[in-house]
Amino acid sequence: MRPHSPYTGKTVREVAFRKQHGLEVILSLTKEGEHRRDISDIPMNPGDTFVVFGPWEKINRIGQGPEFVLSTIPKEKGVTASKGPFAVLCLTGGIALTFTGVPIGLGLLTGAIAMVLGGVLTINEAYHAIDWRTIFLLAGLIPLGIAMEQTGTAAWLADAMMGMLSVAHPFLILLGIAVLATFFSLFMSNVGATIVLVPLVVIIGTSTGLDPRGLALLVALCASNSFILPTHQVNAFLMTPGGYHNADYLRAGGGMTILFLFIATGLIYIFFIV
Repeated sequence: MRPHSPYTGKTVREVAFRKQHGLEVILSLTKEGEHRRDISDIPMNPGDTFVVFGPWEKINRIGQGPEFVLSTIPKEKGVTASKGPFAVLCLTGGIALTFTGVPIGLGLLTGAIAMVLGGVLTINEAYHAIDWRTIFLLAGLIPLGIAMEQTGTAAWLADAMMGMLSVAHPFLILLGIAVLATFFSLFMSNVGATIVLVPLVVIIGTSTGLDPRGLALLVALCASNSFILPTHQVNAFLMTPGGYHNADYLRAGGGMTILFLFIATGLIYIFFIV
């Protein structure tokens, strides 16, 4: 916000920001701890920085007034409505390719390349839209998961843990399997965690008298219990746009992870063990 702005000391709600400018204030980047809260009733001061959402022409217009200065000048001229049908066609075609047996990554990449070739967006716009932090995070996790699987580390950890729980109460055995599947899913793909654990839990079920089908189903469920770290692809994609840190995932996902574990374990225990 500019010095001597007429909005000094007023709130977003008081100045009817959305009505006046046709833009939505998403978050504040100025005060620590306030950028993810509702900032509608926080007084604005010179130097405050906001992220807004709306048409490019209105964002450009607000930077020409006495209230705000743009920290980043938008290069886009506006939405090219005429390219909309072609963009939808590229997206639909990319998804359709995945139903023909083409890997989903290759199919969607084909759709993105078609958008660039068709003039929906330029190669520079596509490049700047990539969240490189997420790319490097996943690029580091994928070989880590492969190494754990191929070197036998994951199988050794699973075997050691299950060896300690083999004489425990059936509910504790189920809970141990659920915790192990959840732990592996934080560093490996859910498919890799399932491939490693399912043969092991089938053997455990046979030796302990527990239904192997229930144990395998528990592994499949808990391999998707990825809430406490941004190591899952979906969590990673939200990290940069939301300004989240590892501690945010731990606070929001810690209770959810524990709840998931006990509900999944309890249901498997009721339907397959009791």
